Amino acid sequence: MLALTDLSKFIGELQRRNVLRTGAAYLVAAWLLVQISDILLGAFGAADWMLRAIVIVLVVGFLITVVLAWLYEITSDGVMRSEELGEELSSSVLHGRQIDFVIIGVLMVAVALFASDRFDWIDFKGESGVDRITMAVLPFSFLGPDPDSEYFADSMTDELIGRLGRIDAVRIKSRLSVARFKASEQSVDDIAAELNVNFVLEGSVWKSEDRVKVRAQLTDASSGFQEWSDVFNGESDDWFKLHEEMAIKITDALNLHISPQESDLVRAHYTRNRKAYDAFWRGWLLLESFHSDVSHPEKKIRAAENHLQHALQLDPNYPLAIAGLSLANSYYYFYGVDRSNERRKRGIELAQQALAIDPDFPEGRVALGMAFSTKNDHASAVSEFRRALARDSENGMIWCLLAFSCVAQNPPDLKAAEEAARIAILHDPSWTYSYQVLGWTLFLQGRYQESAAAYQRGVEFNPDYFEVQFGLGKANLELGNFDQAMTAFEAARELGGSSEVLMYIAACHVGLGDFDSALANLERSLDQGFGPVEAIAGSPYFAPLRGDPRFPTLVESYENQ
Repeated sequence: MLALTDLSKFIGELQRRNVLRTGAAYLVAAWLLVQISDILLGAFGAADWMLRAIVIVLVVGFLITVVLAWLYEITSDGVMRSEELGEELSSSVLHGRQIDFVIIGVLMVAVALFASDRFDWIDFKGESGVDRITMAVLPFSFLGPDPDSEYFADSMTDELIGRLGRIDAVRIKSRLSVARFKASEQSVDDIAAELNVNFVLEGSVWKSEDRVKVRAQLTDASSGFQEWSDVFNGESDDWFKLHEEMAIKITDALNLHISPQESDLVRAHYTRNRKAYDAFWRGWLLLESFHSDVSHPEKKIRAAENHLQHALQLDPNYPLAIAGLSLANSYYYFYGVDRSNERRKRGIELAQQALAIDPDFPEGRVALGMAFSTKNDHASAVSEFRRALARDSENGMIWCLLAFSCVAQNPPDLKAAEEAARIAILHDPSWTYSYQVLGWTLFLQGRYQESAAAYQRGVEFNPDYFEVQFGLGKANLELGNFDQAMTAFEAARELGGSSEVLMYIAACHVGLGDFDSALANLERSLDQGFGPVEAIAGSPYFAPLRGDPRFPTLVESYENQ
C-alpha cells in the first residue's frame, strides 16, 4: 500500500508541475515536425540520414524537455524553480489549461496534414496527387532506313514504361495496353479517353548505323496542350544515357519531386553492354509478339532463344536476358514445340538464377511462375505472380497469368480467378487471352451466359484464337444455342482443332436433330483418336442417339479396338 501511495503522489506531482502535459505537447509537435520534414526532405532530394538525424535529436530533446518541466516553471516573473513556488503554484504560472490549448492546436494542424495527404486537399509535393498522374507511353514509331532496327523504337517504348513505372506518383499503362495503338490514326484525346489516362507520351526513333535521333512529346489529355517536347541526338552508345535523360525530363515536366531512391531506380540499368542489350531486346520482343500473334511458334521461339543466349554470352549476369531465356523454355512447352522434362527444369533453374541477381524484379517472378506452370505447380505459380504484382500492379498480363493459375490449381480458386481476370481486362481490354481465362472461369461456375459473353468478346478482338472459339462453342452448347455453338466449333476446327472439336460438332448436330451428321462426325472423331469411348456412351449430349441402333454399334466397335 505504501508503494501505491508513493506512486500516486509522484503522478500527482507530475500533473502539478505540468510535466505530463508538456511531454504530451512535445510528442505531438515532434510527430508533426517529422511528417513535415519527411515531405520537405523528399521534395529537395535530401539524403535518408537527415530524417534519421532529426528523429534522434527530437528523442534527446524529449528527455531534456521532461527534465526541465520538472525543475522549472514559466511565470510572469520569468523562469523559476518549481521548489521556489511552493505547493500552490503562482497565478502567474502558465496554467495546464493553456498547455492543453497548445496540444489541441498542434493536433488540429496534424489532422489537417494527415487529411491533406490522404485526400489531396493540400498539395505539399507540388503535384496533382499520387493517384491522379496516369500516363500512357504510345509505341514509338521507327523512321530509320533499316527495317531490321525497328526493335530500337519498341525497346524505347518498353524502357520508358519500365522506368516511369518505378515512380510511386505515376500510374503507367503496360506495353500490352498500348500495343494496339502502334501506327494508329486515332487522336491523342481519343486514345487518352480509351485508356483513361491524363497524359500521353508519343515519339519517334530514327537510327542509321551508329547515329540515333529521338523525338518525344508529352500531351496533357485534359487540356489537349503539349506539356513538353524535346529532341535527343547522339551515338548508339549513348542509348543508355538517353533513357535516363528522357525519363528524368518527363518527371520534371510533370513537376514530380521524386525521391533519391526513385531517381536511382529510374537511372538503373541491368547491363552496360550495348551489344548484349541489343541482343536481349531482339529476343524479348519476339516473345512479346506472342501476345498478339501465336503463328509459327517454333520459328519465333528458337530465334528468341538464340538472341537471348547471345546476350548472355556478352554479359553472363544480365538478369533480364536470363529471365527471358527462362520464358523461352516455358514457351517451348506451352506452344507444344518441346514438352520435355529438360525444358521444364531448365526454365525453373534460369528463373531462379535471375532472381538470385535481383530478387525483386517482376520479370524474374513472372518467369518463375510460368516455369512452375509447366510442371502443373499452379499454387507456386500463384505465389510468384502475386509477388510480381506487388512491384508491377498495372500489368494486365500478370493479372491474367494469375487468373489462369488460380483456376488451373487443384482445387481451383474460382473467385480469385474471376477477380484477377476482370482486373486484367480492366488494364488491357484488348488482350484476347484474358477473355478466354474469364470465360473458362465462368464456365466452371455454371454461369454459361456470362461465359459465352466473355468468349464472344475475345472472338471480337481475335477471331483466329482457337481457345476463345472453342470456349464460345462449349458455352453455347450448354445454353442450347446449337447454331451459334456449331459456328464457333467450325471456326475452331479450321484453326487446327483436334478430334475433340469433331465430338462437339457431333453434339451440336444431335441438338439440331441431324442424327446422320452427328454419327458421321462422331465416327471421324473416334477415327482420330478421341477417347475414352465410354465417355461418349454416357454423355448427356448423345442421349437422344441411344434409341438409334447405329449409335451403340459405333461405340462398341471402337471399345473393342
